[in-house]
Amino acid sequence: MIRLLHLADVHLDTAFEGRTHDLRTTLRASLRSALERAVDAAVREPVDVVVIAGDLFDDDRLSFTTEAFLVTQAERLHEAGIPVIYTTGNHDPGGDGFRASRIAWPDTFIYVDRPEPETIDLTGPDGNVVAHVTAAGHASRREGRNLAASFPGREDPDVPHVGVLHAHVTGAAQVDAHDRYAPCSRDDLHAAGYDYWALGHIHQQQAVDDAETIWYAGNLQGRSPRETGAKGGLLVEIEAGQPPAVTPVPFARTRWETVVLDELGGVATLRELEEVARSQLLERLDDGPTDTPALRDVLVRFELSGPSPLAPELDDSDAVDELEAVLCDHLGVLDVDVQIRELTPPVDVERFRGEVHLAGEVLDLIQRAAADDAVLAAVSPDVWASLDDETDRAAIRELLGSLDREAVARLVQRDAR
Repeated sequence: MIRLLHLADVHLDTAFEGRTHDLRTTLRASLRSALERAVDAAVREPVDVVVIAGDLFDDDRLSFTTEAFLVTQAERLHEAGIPVIYTTGNHDPGGDGFRASRIAWPDTFIYVDRPEPETIDLTGPDGNVVAHVTAAGHASRREGRNLAASFPGREDPDVPHVGVLHAHVTGAAQVDAHDRYAPCSRDDLHAAGYDYWALGHIHQQQAVDDAETIWYAGNLQGRSPRETGAKGGLLVEIEAGQPPAVTPVPFARTRWETVVLDELGGVATLRELEEVARSQLLERLDDGPTDTPALRDVLVRFELSGPSPLAPELDDSDAVDELEAVLCDHLGVLDVDVQIRELTPPVDVERFRGEVHLAGEVLDLIQRAAADDAVLAAVSPDVWASLDDETDRAAIRELLGSLDREAVARLVQRDAR
């Protein structure tokens, strides 16, 4: 049996564009801290090998500070007798022109930057082979070939065999959010007969197959509000011919969270909004798979929608900016981003029903269309005629029944401008 630490998509020196200078500096330092914590875990366990499945760097503009940090961490693993197998990805492709090839790595740091698979034999203290690791890297930023198809089949059924690749696996969760580099299928990976595949490229940590032999470690730290929750790597125990034992391990202290605030009808003051935001954020953090992080390490996006007395005030970008600053300060979080999603003033629909003005006429039309197919067909004859399924027509009637408040809110909001 061997134990390995599977990392991927570290993206050191990510630019974090659109953030303030201080926040960018904090996020880049946090990335380095997360990698240092991963090395701490590898030494503490200890593991037999660390694999990094591509995109160790965000691009070739690596700072001298980060380069020195990387060499220090690699030397720590070298001193602990833990080899590192690092394959290149689309952000950090191989070749003499790229930064990684010029770094003075320790002897136990194995740098794989060619698309032709290379098999490394890991040996134990007695010199016997304890595992085979086959890896391939990206030689360019736009690797369009199926690299997995060229991996050799396993030859020794009694020794664990691991594949390492930065790849786009068809059918994986969130795969459509990433470019189609080194595309392959589950069948391509299964064909090699390996005990475990350590993959990079997709930033959501996940098992790709039902047997849980193919894994994305996810990225080491979130890079945007779209990448929420705890981030880290995978601690994997592998025995030849047996399902791997995979344990997610969080390494990043800094994390993004998105909190939807859509029940704001009774929230009329900033203080009340703060209380709701804090409560919902803490509930979101408590629901996670790991211990609740310190609020000072959280970047949170609040998405506000639905009826709210605060809608008129927040229909202004300067007011939203001020709200972000106040919430960030009062909640004690690292950063706040407020997104307004169809936030509307609360309205009493019944007050307008039957009245002789535009809102009353609109409500009357909606009511008649929901009750009378002939009215609905007259409003949009082509669309109605194309609906052959009664289920679709019933769905439209149901939708119309929920439009009353939205229609009046929009009209009221328009008249208030």
